[in-house]
Amino acid sequence: MDPKNEAIPVVEVIERYLILLLGVVDKPIPSSVHVQKELFILSKANPRIAEFITFEKHYKGPFSADLADISKEPAYNSSAFGYDHYGRLYLTPEGKEVYKKIIDTNAKNSRFQELLSMIKLTRELYDKLSKNELMFLVYATYDEYTEKSNISKSLLAPSSRKKFTRVLLDKGLISEERARELLVGI
Repeated sequence: MDPKNEAIPVVEVIERYLILLLGVVDKPIPSSVHVQKELFILSKANPRIAEFITFEKHYKGPFSADLADISKEPAYNSSAFGYDHYGRLYLTPEGKEVYKKIIDTNAKNSRFQELLSMIKLTRELYDKLSKNELMFLVYATYDEYTEKSNISKSLLAPSSRKKFTRVLLDKGLISEERARELLVGI
């Protein structure tokens, strides 16, 4: 996948990133919050993603209206993914075919392979978190996104901060050093 190719519409590129996020781990993404925050985190780690997906300050932290719309109504691969009755986004058999084509087309591209590894690691780490745990971690890391949030104050309150830091540490998702960083100032 070469998202730099100007011939590919932005919406289609976003769909491809979403298909990669869904296909790299063979299970649904836990929630729409996870979809938003996982692609946000990936956009911070890989600025090429940020060229296509714009995240704004929102009442639930970083949010992309384009991503929300595309996850509900894909324009180019209309039956590639959908939401189940638990609110989890999953890749359909048609989506798995699109995923496979993207993988096959880019099999020899080392930068693509690095991106794929990064996406897989992101899914494996953040899918384990509850919505609030994930949002806590995003707010604690990117505090500029607390500005319009209606829940950041409660998630970042000292008692919540201690609780979430302990949970993340117990799950093995953060180091002792990161735990100390998250608890600074309490």
